[in-house]
Amino acid sequence: MMFKPSLHMKKYLWSIFLSGLSIASFAQNFNGIAHSTSAGIHNVYTNPALIAGSKYGLHINLFAGNANVYNNYADWVGPYKLNRLIFGGIPQQYLRPDGRPALQPEYFRENLDGRPKNGTGTSEVRGPGILIGLGRKQSIAITTRARASVQAFGVSENLLSLVRQGIDFATLWNITNVDNKFSINGNIYGEVALTYGATMIEAGPHTLKGGITAKKIVGFYSAHIRNRGLNYRVVEDPERPGRGLFVMDHFDADFGYTSQEPINDGVGLRKFLGQKMPGSGWGFDLGFAYEYNAQEDESGRYNIRLSASIMDVGTVRYEDPSQIKGYTILRSDKTIRQEDFDNVRGSDELVQLIESKMDLQPSEAKTSFVTGLPMALNTNADVRLGEEVFVNVSYIRDLRSVNVLSARQPTVFSVTPRWESASGLEIAVPLNWMFNTFSPGVAMRLGPVFAGTDNMVGLFSNSRRIAARGMDVYAGLSLPLFKRKPRY
Repeated sequence: MMFKPSLHMKKYLWSIFLSGLSIASFAQNFNGIAHSTSAGIHNVYTNPALIAGSKYGLHINLFAGNANVYNNYADWVGPYKLNRLIFGGIPQQYLRPDGRPALQPEYFRENLDGRPKNGTGTSEVRGPGILIGLGRKQSIAITTRARASVQAFGVSENLLSLVRQGIDFATLWNITNVDNKFSINGNIYGEVALTYGATMIEAGPHTLKGGITAKKIVGFYSAHIRNRGLNYRVVEDPERPGRGLFVMDHFDADFGYTSQEPINDGVGLRKFLGQKMPGSGWGFDLGFAYEYNAQEDESGRYNIRLSASIMDVGTVRYEDPSQIKGYTILRSDKTIRQEDFDNVRGSDELVQLIESKMDLQPSEAKTSFVTGLPMALNTNADVRLGEEVFVNVSYIRDLRSVNVLSARQPTVFSVTPRWESASGLEIAVPLNWMFNTFSPGVAMRLGPVFAGTDNMVGLFSNSRRIAARGMDVYAGLSLPLFKRKPRY
């Protein structure tokens, strides 16, 4: 799980929006399984109140993982399926001599509507965790998780077209672009969390539950560019006719990064528990859930469940002077040529290029910055339509503004019908809207194992008519033990 990609710089920037190559979305959704009555310990990632009165005396998560990428700028119309960029199997004729994918501009179809564009690629690993039922009304859970993301928000179409085609593309010359504002950030961090959920009120068919999660955060890596204003143009280079020259008339931004050394050998348990990392912080989740049970019994078989939670409130502070640099950039009349990017194959080289081209001096450097967790409002309604049939309506709202230095949870609206059989087989069909894009999915649980996708188009489509703007996949293994109640 690394932030350091291996593609040429233009492809590296491009992958933020289109392929997620650097980390293989914080879409914390797992929508196909998140709302299941058998979700158990995974309920803590939707709403901590939902573990109250768990039907399991013990529920152990062994492993769960999710990787996804979404954008609203371009569709994948390449000659092979998008999933091959992640899982391999790209035909030889579409590889560069060094074996890496040759991501040509024609593999992407722009969606131009005059609005700023967003892209997010994230991965999440849910490590060992345990949920313990404390009687009929209370439960606690201890969980571990690592998350990584590369995200860009508010980027102009003109700037993206320039990244896609390159500075030497003459059609884009002599166009003055002003007041471009955007943010790009990458984050890798882990958490160890304690969750408590309890039934607060029981009155006839009505039940109200509450829950809270406290998280200790360990920051492994962070980098950001928060651009407050970029005025630029591309002209023909007077010293090299036929070649482009990027002229930066004005640039006002914050730029910061941490050393990649702490993640060069991966992210292991010892780094969670003791080894000095560049960042640390605290976070919390808070949620409530209302259930209506027409039978007024103790089976837990609700007819409708309404819940709301605020997730990922908190920050990570990076303040190790030996591993951190940050700058406030205010520069004018700077120039960049296409070949300046030739040796940029990852974030280390990108940092060196920015420092060089912006004439950033050691005396200007700051040695600390703070980045926010992907705070979001998570609301949903889960309705039982029959003995084994449910439908869930979920709305997750990003609570971070574009200009705040923070990881972000993109806003998502989902409708998910699901079937939960008495034999332990479950099938769900999440229908999702993110970045004004519709993406259907499918998920299945069989006993302790689950797998799914919230974006079947991205995973399976190879059609220009139904082109992918992203991809998503998740899977997990858990042990449900000591079931306390009759089936929901």
